[in-house]
Amino acid sequence: MLQDILLQMGLALAYYAILVTIMRLAGKRLAGQTTTFDLVILITISVVLQTTALRDGVLNALVFITTVFGAHQLLAVVCARSTRIRRIVRSCPRPLIKNARVDYEALESEGLSHDELLAGLRKLGYSSPEGIKSAILEETGHISAIPLEREEPAHPANAASPPLPVQGRS
Repeated sequence: MLQDILLQMGLALAYYAILVTIMRLAGKRLAGQTTTFDLVILITISVVLQTTALRDGVLNALVFITTVFGAHQLLAVVCARSTRIRRIVRSCPRPLIKNARVDYEALESEGLSHDELLAGLRKLGYSSPEGIKSAILEETGHISAIPLEREEPAHPANAASPPLPVQGRS
C-alpha cells in the first residue's frame, strides 16, 4: 500500500516536472498569449501525461492531485524567495518596444509575431508602437506598455476625482 502511494507520488512529481519544463520551453507566449492551437497542444500533452502517470483508483487520484498541488505550491514559494530559481522557471520580463522602436530580435526570441504584439497593444488601447516608450513582455506572458507622453485618461472614471468636501466646508 505504502509502496503504491510512493509510486503514485513519484509519477505525479515526474508529471509536474515535465509540464513545467514544457511550459518553460514553450516560452511566455503559452502563458499569456495563448492561441487555440497552443491550448489544444497543452491540453493534449496534459491528458497524455496524466493518463500515463495516473494509476487506477480513487486513492491514487487523490495522491496524484495532492502531490501535483503540493509541488506547485512549493515551487511558488521557492520562486518567491529566489530570483535565480524564478528566472529559470518563469524567465524575466523582456522589452519588446524601446522608444517607439520594435525589437524584432526580442519578438523572434520570445516566439511572438509582429501581429501578436500589435494585438497585445490594442488590448491596452494603443493602435501602434509609435506612441509607446516601452512595451514589456512580462513573465506572465502578458504585454504591458508605457506611453511616450502622459496621455489623458480614455475614460472619465480613470481621471482624478476632485476632493470630496469636508463637512461644513466646500
